[in-house]
Amino acid sequence: MQWMKQDLEQFQQAKEYIDTLLIPLIPMDPSNEELMIKQAVQNELTQLFCREIENECKGRLLLTPLYTYLSGDEEGEAERLNRWISKFKSQPFQHVFLFTMDSKWKKYEKNVDADLIWVPAMGTSDLNSTATQSFVKEQVREITGLIQSYW
Repeated sequence: MQWMKQDLEQFQQAKEYIDTLLIPLIPMDPSNEELMIKQAVQNELTQLFCREIENECKGRLLLTPLYTYLSGDEEGEAERLNRWISKFKSQPFQHVFLFTMDSKWKKYEKNVDADLIWVPAMGTSDLNSTATQSFVKEQVREITGLIQSYW
């Protein structure tokens, strides 16, 4: 289920079955133009991954809006992110996953009340290439298996 009116209406009616939350983490640094382009590619890939994961886990997982933060302050963001997670855990979510391509979160994953799924960023900006699509599908199978192991 996605953060859309129709899906959220279904969520309200079937809360007891939707116990997993996926939060996509998107870094942003507007002061560095080269990095902005790299982060824009990460943003697009993260959204592609998360939509595919949500589709594979439909009926059991809710995909939140993007959690966007200024890169370089992951430690401070961990506190803010925990407030987000706490609000969601007041719903029936038993499993909360963070999805990111930002390796800096590995250092702070112990500071957040969720499980981190980190996928290394790809060097491609062509999301429609066969290689990218194959990589995404294979990784989504692995990630979906990981999420299901928590159930």
